[in-house]
Amino acid sequence: MSVLEKKQMSGFINPRWMKAKCVRYWEIGAIPCILGVWLPDFVGQYALKMQGLDNHAFPPVITYVGALFLFAACAHAIEKMGLHYNVVMAGGWSAIALAGLSVVFHFMITPGNYTMLALTVLCIGLCAYAATSMFYFTIAKAAELGMETRMARNQWIVLILNHSAILAGAVTVVAIYLQSPLWVTLLRLTVILFTMAWIACRTAVYYFKTDKSIGVFFTKPPDEQFWI
Repeated sequence: MSVLEKKQMSGFINPRWMKAKCVRYWEIGAIPCILGVWLPDFVGQYALKMQGLDNHAFPPVITYVGALFLFAACAHAIEKMGLHYNVVMAGGWSAIALAGLSVVFHFMITPGNYTMLALTVLCIGLCAYAATSMFYFTIAKAAELGMETRMARNQWIVLILNHSAILAGAVTVVAIYLQSPLWVTLLRLTVILFTMAWIACRTAVYYFKTDKSIGVFFTKPPDEQFWI
């Protein structure tokens, strides 16, 4: 009875991973993902909106556009590779749905309507969490297929930052609902933590780009491999 597992031994079968294409999409998407939560300053604009002042408040659409490129790269990189791929797809489509909901709730916000603001921020936070989790599982699969420890180390950094960010986001949503003046500071903390998580994801792209061990030891065609 054959054992369904991946053996890493010397061989000459070309890997399935399209590194150039994946890296290109990751690099295109990473910059707007990071900068889009700061430019324009949606946190400050929502603070002005709740005070009834002139503002240009809107969810971080630039980040949403960048996340679409990241989703495409992640889905292509580990296509059909078991559980990791399934989570990436679920995370990517969830992020898209939550991004759409954040825009819908945004148009229901009026000055002093903290409930709608809380729902908008909740969707933005969950969208960021889903998108970062999507990237985390891609990093985890890369760490599993490679032999370099830096990718494995990086995935834990992303995981810790991502959970810290969503925890800060949850506290922020509660503060908004209770109309606590601390919500602006807490939301900025959440943005900082998610930014750090995205920077860690961008670091993983560099590791992936320079990794010499991924996919070079397949002894059977990748489509015949058993992925857990």
